[in-house]
Amino acid sequence: MRRMESPPTYAPPRKKSNTGLIIGLVLGGIAICCIGGIALIFGGGLFLWGKVKGFANCMINYQEVRRAMDAYVEDHDGKLPSAANWQDEVKPYLAKVKMPKEKMGPFNRLDPEGEWGCQPSDGAPTGMAFNASLSEKKITEIKDPTSTILIFEVESRGRNLNEPYKVRPLESSPKMLGDHRGWLEMPVLGPTHMSKNGKMVDLDVNVDMTRH
Repeated sequence: MRRMESPPTYAPPRKKSNTGLIIGLVLGGIAICCIGGIALIFGGGLFLWGKVKGFANCMINYQEVRRAMDAYVEDHDGKLPSAANWQDEVKPYLAKVKMPKEKMGPFNRLDPEGEWGCQPSDGAPTGMAFNASLSEKKITEIKDPTSTILIFEVESRGRNLNEPYKVRPLESSPKMLGDHRGWLEMPVLGPTHMSKNGKMVDLDVNVDMTRH
């Protein structure tokens, strides 16, 4: 008789040390605010920084949720939270995600007690929704966790937002520098990416955060 193999155990993604796009934007902000002075101001540097800062902050906030969700799953035997209360269940882990103050620069952390989402530089705030189809599922039960969307950007704010995932049209997404930038999506495993009419755009972003 064939011996049945046990399913693989969940192992959270390894933290990377590169900071990708965000650190580039942070350094750009420092250069604009502290180094370039009058020349950059007249060159439009501050104007451009104001237009991309909201998006950069949004990416940091999604990275916070990524770290908190990984920690929650690790402590719950590879199981995701319930869709109805996902934010409340992950909240204690978000509070433990730390980032050195000098790396945060001009950006704001998510408020564990607040409504999670983003404040685009152009337009109304957006929210974070949990894929209701994945409520309380184990990572090992998900066929392709690196391409299955867990958390995704939606049009309005709220707490514990959840709904079945669907592709949102590019033309209804927030704007950046006058153009629709696409929607942010976070898979079950892996980094946050941008979706433009369902086509994934890799942002190559990782912020070095640790739990204490």
